Amino acid sequence: MSYVKDPGRIRDLCKSIADGSLTSEALVERCLARIAEVDGKVQAWLHVQSAEARTAARSLDAEIKAGRRRGPLHGIPVAVKDVIDVKGLPTRANSKSRANVGPASADATVVAHLRAAGAIILGKVHTTEYAYYESIPPTRNPHDLTRTPGGSSAGSAAAVASGTVPLTLGTQTAASVNRHAAYCGIGAFKPATLSIGGAGMVPLAPSFDTCGALGATAQDAAYLAAGYAADHLGLSRPMPGMNPEIVVIRDEIITRRIAKASADRVATLTQSLARAGMGITERDSPISLEEIRIVHRTVMVAELGRAHCSLPRDQLAPRLAADIAEGAAISDPDYHGALHQLMLFRRRFWAAFGPNAILLLPATPDVAPADGTTGDGAFIIPMTALGGAVATVRAGIAADTNMPVGALLAAAPGADARLAGFLMSETATALDL
Repeated sequence: MSYVKDPGRIRDLCKSIADGSLTSEALVERCLARIAEVDGKVQAWLHVQSAEARTAARSLDAEIKAGRRRGPLHGIPVAVKDVIDVKGLPTRANSKSRANVGPASADATVVAHLRAAGAIILGKVHTTEYAYYESIPPTRNPHDLTRTPGGSSAGSAAAVASGTVPLTLGTQTAASVNRHAAYCGIGAFKPATLSIGGAGMVPLAPSFDTCGALGATAQDAAYLAAGYAADHLGLSRPMPGMNPEIVVIRDEIITRRIAKASADRVATLTQSLARAGMGITERDSPISLEEIRIVHRTVMVAELGRAHCSLPRDQLAPRLAADIAEGAAISDPDYHGALHQLMLFRRRFWAAFGPNAILLLPATPDVAPADGTTGDGAFIIPMTALGGAVATVRAGIAADTNMPVGALLAAAPGADARLAGFLMSETATALDL
């Protein structure tokens, strides 16, 4: 049995629902059947709201028959990472410390906006504890069940890659949306840092915590992000006419750590973009990516300690407990100094590129590991820290492992619509990014 299945493109599902050739109810039943077929092995899902999803689907189908359509997400099932509140379900965040938390009394803001846009909340999917590194959930990579799908948004990526749902919500504080998409051979779109309201989301490090979207392609993920993002980001009105300059980023950490098979696939993707008429240049990173990663960690751990200093340490994974203690011990002057340094890094970094630049770099050093970890976020973390929108696009299959490889496309803070516009363009559609 194959545990990998394409759940379909949102543009196609949207068209079929709009013209009546596919009902939302039928799409929900398709997802439920696929969950029953494969999730016993993939283990992406934590709660499946079958009855609620069926009821919502019938209501949305009735709206279509009455000539009312809410937009691209009308009737599309979505799964939600279990650090985000869904009314009627507990938000346990994979932690013993939240074992007695009751059902949420209200949806998180992002979930409420998706319902308003016509999306159907099919249920919740697994996460690492408090969206940190440990404890690791049981979720496996559909391409190879011995390997990780990534963490913390493990269930979010595996649910899409296994074909059980077209779209999922994840969260990214370090690399927990973009890395998972690369490992599972799907797409992702993380809007600009701090641009998405966090009401109803369990915090990790609020300076970085951002609700991100995953779908079969980055274009699909951008459709989902448009359903919950603030209007001023312009994701519902992307700029497809823009002709971006693709800037391939060089940096010592990439040269030193990337596996040859992954580098080959990213190089092939770059060549495909060039053949499609994209202007391609290469530039050294204006700031060492490792320097940015170090400052990111200081801010992240300091905020982790401040957000969760009251949690019972004996009910947490050892690394999480240790890093909460480390973060709580970081002084306010050191924390504020790291925030200031990060601000300076962002200004200096983005000033080095033109207004239409979209950066291209590998998503991960190698394919998804089978070593009991959630993988390596060394290339993604600096892009998260730099604050702009970041998409994961599929770069192909590594020749030596037969596992997916992904690449990052990153835009400056405030350029979310430019990146989304490229993903919606004829070029990106033809390349199935």
